[in-house]
Amino acid sequence: MQIEAIASKGQLIPLLFCQHTVAASQTDVQLNVVEAGNNTLAVQGISAPFSGSIIGISADLSAAASAGTLSVGVTLNGTESAVTTQGFTTQTAKYGVFQRDSVAVVAGDKIGVEITTNAGWNGTSSDLAVIVYFLAEMAGI
Repeated sequence: MQIEAIASKGQLIPLLFCQHTVAASQTDVQLNVVEAGNNTLAVQGISAPFSGSIIGISADLSAAASAGTLSVGVTLNGTESAVTTQGFTTQTAKYGVFQRDSVAVVAGDKIGVEITTNAGWNGTSSDLAVIVYFLAEMAGI
């Protein structure tokens, strides 16, 4: 019998980021890992213990806006990766998938999410949940 080291090929790790009541006129605002009403865990990124790649993002709003724009993108060490940016107008959900290694992560990088809304964004009663899909390379353990 042949045993494969499947874990060494990668482990998919979802990371959750949130914002309660998405305000208008936000520019490059880092999301927290947990936020619900006045209860906020003000941690704005997760340190990657392994190298790997960001391979996907999904973003969901509790209700659609009828005007304005919202953009959501993955950040590494506070800098947004343009290839990951998803734009909302009147939708409640967006997602994107990326080729492995198009958004490379080095062990120790801080993975986060930032958003931007314009002044016309009227989805201010909507809550936002974003999941970043990190494919960790588990080789060597």
